[in-house]
Amino acid sequence: MHHSQLTVVLVAIMMLSLLWGSSFIPIKIIVDEVQPLASFGLRFFIAGLLLIVTHYVLLNIIYRRSDKKDYKSNQIKNRQLWKGWLLSALFFIVGGQGILALGAQYLSSGAAALINSTIPIWVAIFMLLFLGKKPTRLSMAGITAGFIGLIILVLPTLEAEGSSWIGVVLLIISSISWAMGSLFSSPVRAVGAERTILLPTGMFMALGGLILLVLWVVTGTGEISTLNTLFSPANNISVSFLFLTLVCTAVGYAIFYWLLASTTPSLANTFAYIVPVIAVFLGWAILGESINSQTIIATVVISAGVAMMIMSPAPKKLTNN
Repeated sequence: MHHSQLTVVLVAIMMLSLLWGSSFIPIKIIVDEVQPLASFGLRFFIAGLLLIVTHYVLLNIIYRRSDKKDYKSNQIKNRQLWKGWLLSALFFIVGGQGILALGAQYLSSGAAALINSTIPIWVAIFMLLFLGKKPTRLSMAGITAGFIGLIILVLPTLEAEGSSWIGVVLLIISSISWAMGSLFSSPVRAVGAERTILLPTGMFMALGGLILLVLWVVTGTGEISTLNTLFSPANNISVSFLFLTLVCTAVGYAIFYWLLASTTPSLANTFAYIVPVIAVFLGWAILGESINSQTIIATVVISAGVAMMIMSPAPKKLTNN
């Protein structure tokens, strides 16, 4: 990876980590008052529609006097892309986020952060098992360092609060689903990341949000009255929902899918290590939570692990001797 490419990737990872690290505060505010499947379904459906509309507005401006109108008209009709969008919706939104929302109800925030941080490890395992790609030593060292750093960061929380096995199992399933999506659903790669990122990202988010809303209704938890709380101007829940949907979700997922299309799945998922660190420091800056020497040590270890993964070359495919 060239120096200029490395800089762009590093900036994208840090932006994504900042956005998703800051999402913990509004998520906590919302889920405490609104049923998770409803709030998450609307979150992704609205954010997805926003990206789709933005995509076509920009294309009308850019290609108005261009001879590339076939690209604009044919993309939405491509069945292969629809298959990829549906797979991404199931892996990332329904499995990765819907199950996470359900499991987080049974866990402390520290436990949820720790289990969710195993995503890069699952990616490395599945790349080896299903794709025959062996991670480099530097990449494995980075994965190990990142996980050790997160254990240092959240272990006190796990010991103090404990956790439910139901939540642990759900969070593991969620992490596995996200890792599988990173490897096997790539509509952005099919389109070409250099051409657009908004439509494929918006499509799989909107589809995933719609599926979560359907599940919310068919599981018997769907009560329309609960949405009044979500959009009530009399509290800060609506403000939290708008920030989570428009900023953390719409912008954040566009960045993630660009990383997924432009780098390796392991590198694109390094956000899982950085997000808890960002969340801790934002808690200190916004909520006045304390930061001790253990937090600083964990941050240094995690940062070193992420640096090793960024500097690592692409994994090599195993060959038969």
